[in-house]
Amino acid sequence: MNAILDFVVGLDSRWVLASLLVVLDAWAIGMIYRARPDRRVGLLWSAIIVMAPIVGLLFWYALGPKPMPRPTARR
Repeated sequence: MNAILDFVVGLDSRWVLASLLVVLDAWAIGMIYRARPDRRVGLLWSAIIVMAPIVGLLFWYALGPKPMPRPTARR
């Protein structure tokens, strides 16, 4: 248990934030392709997120393609 605690305490916050950013960017790119935009639009959004990760992620969240709603079953 002490080895795990020493590892966590010794982590540099920059590595933790960078890892979180990579996970969020991968999630955003996955959501872009899940929304099924036009191929060119999807590649453009993905490139923006990869080239400018923080700004691109924020722009995509605010302006990007949204997932298509699933049809509801009628009773």
